[in-house]
Amino acid sequence: MSSELTKSARRVFDILELFRERQCPLGLKDIVDSLEMPTSSAAALLKTMAQMNYLSFESTSRAYLPTLRLSQLGSWVTAANYESGPIQEAVRRIGRKVGETILLGTVTDIYVEIVDILRAKQPLQYYTTVGTKVLLVHSGVGWSLLGRETDEDIARIYRRTVRLKKVERGVSSLNRLKAGIDKVRSDGYCLSRGMVTRGVGVVGMVVPTPPNHRRLAIGVAGPMERIEKNLARILAAVRAERMCGWRTLQAASTSAGEPEVATRLVTSRARWRCSARWNRNLRGCAHDGPRSMPAALHA
Repeated sequence: MSSELTKSARRVFDILELFRERQCPLGLKDIVDSLEMPTSSAAALLKTMAQMNYLSFESTSRAYLPTLRLSQLGSWVTAANYESGPIQEAVRRIGRKVGETILLGTVTDIYVEIVDILRAKQPLQYYTTVGTKVLLVHSGVGWSLLGRETDEDIARIYRRTVRLKKVERGVSSLNRLKAGIDKVRSDGYCLSRGMVTRGVGVVGMVVPTPPNHRRLAIGVAGPMERIEKNLARILAAVRAERMCGWRTLQAASTSAGEPEVATRLVTSRARWRCSARWNRNLRGCAHDGPRSMPAALHA
C-alpha cells in the first residue's frame, strides 16, 4: 500500500473523530482548520464519503454531518447501551463509595486503552485522559485482562511488547509476569503499586460483559497509600456490584438483541468463570512497580 493511500485512510478517521468531538455539522473550512489538512484533500475525502452515504451534505449551509449508515458500521462490535447504561451506573455507584478515580479499559493490541473515566472526589487524585494507552504486561488493569488469556497468548503478547521495545526484559520478565497473573487468576483482582506511574496504586478487576462485547476491566486508581489503606472498602464496593451484576448483564444482553436462551447460557458461563475469581477469599494481589520506569509507560 502506498504512503498516499495510507495517509488518506488516516485522514478519513481524523475527520470522523473530529465529528465525534464536535457533535455538530462541520463545513470544509472547519475541518481544514481543525485538522490542518490540505483543502483539496479534505474536499475530495468529504465528497467521497458523502457519495457513499456516510456523510450528508446540506447545500444551504455547505456543512457535512454523519449519517445513520455510519453509526451502523460498528453497531455489531459493542453494545453501546451496555457501557452507557449498566456499566456507567455501576462505575458511578463504586465511585460514590470509594471516592477515587475509576478507569474503564479495554484491550487494544498490546495495550489497555482507557475508554471511560470517572474523576475522583479527592483533592489529590490520579489524573489521566480517555484514549490513554498503557501496556497490558505492565499495568494493574492489563494484568486483570491478561488473566483471561492462555499462558501461550500471554507469552506472545509479552514477546511482541519486548520486540517493539516498549518494555525491557529487566524491568518485567516473562516469569514475573506469569507468576503475577497466576495470582490475579487466583484472587480475582490485582493491586498494582506504581507499575505505570510512581506513587499510584490501582486495583484492577475484569468486568462481565454481554456476548460479542469487547473485553473490559475496571481500575480504581489513586495515591498508593490511600488505595492500600482503603483496599477492603474498594473490594467491598465491587463485590456489592457483583451481587446484581448478572441481572444487569442479562438485561443488557437481551436488549442488545440476543435470544433469551442464549443470554441465559452465556450469563451462566460468565457466572461460572467470574465467580471463581470474584468470590474467592480476597487475600490481595500486590505487585510492586520498579523504582524507575521508561517514559513511555507513564500515563
